Amino acid sequence: MSPHWKISALAMAIACATPVPVVARGKFDGRWSVSATVDDGGCTGPYRYPIVIRGGIVDDASGSEADASGRVGKNGRLVGSIKSGLASIAVEGRLRSSDGSGRWDLAGPISCSGRWTASKSG
Repeated sequence: MSPHWKISALAMAIACATPVPVVARGKFDGRWSVSATVDDGGCTGPYRYPIVIRGGIVDDASGSEADASGRVGKNGRLVGSIKSGLASIAVEGRLRSSDGSGRWDLAGPISCSGRWTASKSG
């Protein structure tokens, strides 16, 4: 056997033994339904946004026209945004095991603000 073959075999064995990082499943992970109501400004409403949380990272659920992003801390504090067209909505609040609530502010062609509630659906 050539020395190159032994080096290749050793490199392959090390690569196969190296653990792949796994994102830990958090207590807030899953699908959520978010409903936002308007308190002030020129927006209508209410608005509904399906989101999904994986490893504390907020993302829009497939099929949603809005682009949701953000993070949920271990204590349930949520900070994120929802973008749709020219509108950018800043979101913050708190999640509990199966529900949550907070405030939002819209910056864009029309400014407005309000409250949101969320319920875990899966």
